[in-house]
Amino acid sequence: MFTIITMRDYLPKIIGSESFQEFIGPYRGYDPTVNPSAANVFATAAFRFGHGTVSPILPRLNESFQEHERFCHLRMHATFFSPWRIVNEGGIEPILRGMIGSAASVASSKMLVAEEVTERLILMNSVERMDLASMNMQRGRDHGLPGYNDWRKFCGLRRVRTLKDLAEVVGDYRVAEKVLNIYKHVDNIDVWLGGLLESLLPGARTGPLFACLIGKQMKMIRDGDRFWWSAEGIFTQQQKNELLQFSLSRLICDNSDVGEVLPDSFQRGTYPCDYVSCDHIPSMNLEAWREKRLDLQQCAYPGTIKNGDFVLSTTSGKLVALYSCSHGFKLKGSAAIVCEGGRWNGQPPQCTDKV
Repeated sequence: MFTIITMRDYLPKIIGSESFQEFIGPYRGYDPTVNPSAANVFATAAFRFGHGTVSPILPRLNESFQEHERFCHLRMHATFFSPWRIVNEGGIEPILRGMIGSAASVASSKMLVAEEVTERLILMNSVERMDLASMNMQRGRDHGLPGYNDWRKFCGLRRVRTLKDLAEVVGDYRVAEKVLNIYKHVDNIDVWLGGLLESLLPGARTGPLFACLIGKQMKMIRDGDRFWWSAEGIFTQQQKNELLQFSLSRLICDNSDVGEVLPDSFQRGTYPCDYVSCDHIPSMNLEAWREKRLDLQQCAYPGTIKNGDFVLSTTSGKLVALYSCSHGFKLKGSAAIVCEGGRWNGQPPQCTDKV
């Protein structure tokens, strides 16, 4: 459910529909040659674009999606490590309504990150206030990330060579001038800062560099995952159809007392005309996952393997055991055996040392 919400509903709005098609595209099945692990630049810089979308205000709204009459909006720093506010101040519902009923913040070249997290960020066990932007750039240097220009080249984008080039990318000459005065040379610019400075792509919340880095990473996460939800043999077609019914709006309805939501909670709407009752938000029918006991009675449970495990699935109406190895071990033999004619059509594989 999480991967469906992320890929289908979230990412196209973050990197834009055109970038989504260019870097991710339609799913064509599991590719064993793809490494799905998180790239250093993605984890350390690109996916931290979200720090530029942190709002300085946490809005709290009532059931009519207006400012709450009892619980006012909060400055972000007043919410750090303060779960008591949820317990004592109306529960999670005013916060959820504030999140889906208010416009999201967006970074601009003149205000990349809210002062609530650059001047008033609080960390556990620290008496000093921290600067999230500085931490991000220092983290990139600690991880040995190449600079902004090197990653533009990696993504096939034109390198920034002059102040004029930087001003075109940023969309603001004075900001570009200030950045270059600080860094002295365009090749010195940190990738997190450079990516955040870029003008947003149409229909996106990132510029071209972060759209590229995020898109490439998400494609690898999807294509290199042998158990991706829509891969062959993981779920039946009926189960896939039910999974596609799920949404962030349904999640909010199922886990809170919020009674009205937007059909797509990532898209802002106007109350009440764009909102619908939770009764009209599609939900999954778990009957699609009812196990077929007859197959298990015919074949019993498949054999276990050392340093690995298996999951049961169905393909074309047949029970399938899909094996995988623990980290550090390599699968030897067929990864799948099928229940046919009252017996498994093969022996379980082995998990051997990679070396």
